[in-house]
Amino acid sequence: MNQIKSLLRGVAALLAGSLAASGAMAGFITTNEAKMDSIFSQAGFGANTIDIRFNAPLSYVRPTLVGIDSLAEWNQMTALAVPNAKTVSMFFTDSISWCGGTGSNIIGCADTPGNVLALDSDWAANPSFGGVLAAHELAHNLNLGHLSSTNNLMNPTIGSNNSFLSSAQISTLLQSPLIQFDGTRRYISITPIALIATAVPEPGSWLMMGLGLGALGVAARRGRCTAADPTVTR
Repeated sequence: MNQIKSLLRGVAALLAGSLAASGAMAGFITTNEAKMDSIFSQAGFGANTIDIRFNAPLSYVRPTLVGIDSLAEWNQMTALAVPNAKTVSMFFTDSISWCGGTGSNIIGCADTPGNVLALDSDWAANPSFGGVLAAHELAHNLNLGHLSSTNNLMNPTIGSNNSFLSSAQISTLLQSPLIQFDGTRRYISITPIALIATAVPEPGSWLMMGLGLGALGVAARRGRCTAADPTVTR
């Protein structure tokens, strides 16, 4: 009985440790493809609308990159980008305090032009303007700079209503080599990448731990029942 209790404590400790590890993840992926599609298909695009297409997500265990704080860390992150010049690598991390220089309240950063961008995971998950944030940084990759104008997508301060693009801006971004054509419509290929502090157990590992814990629980219950029932001989 004591041995079973010890095993239960051991499995519980392992499970608790795994849960703590999963909580230590820094970057988590949230994509709002519908919002991004609507921004790059607004009336000003006419027949030249752009379809946003997300590829299968990737993740890298890089504890030193859970916060992008310097040019060196930005370069280390960039080295993890998908090796395809026509695919955008969209990194999700815990915080960003460097984007061409150190600063505060930075929630996204991108090469202008280029095919690498980074988003603060918490802000990217914001239902009100996470999609706007992602579209804003993608537009930097498409060679658009900031424009201080109310409701414009490229306003330096992001809000839920910042989605408008002028005809001049649309003309500029349509020249980007990131825009591909599949014979039917234009599209941009994006691979979301999470930068995390520690690995998370595979779903199969969680299942096996759960089954093991359940089996030990049944054994413990049977043991207690046998020991507590005076009608059962031992």
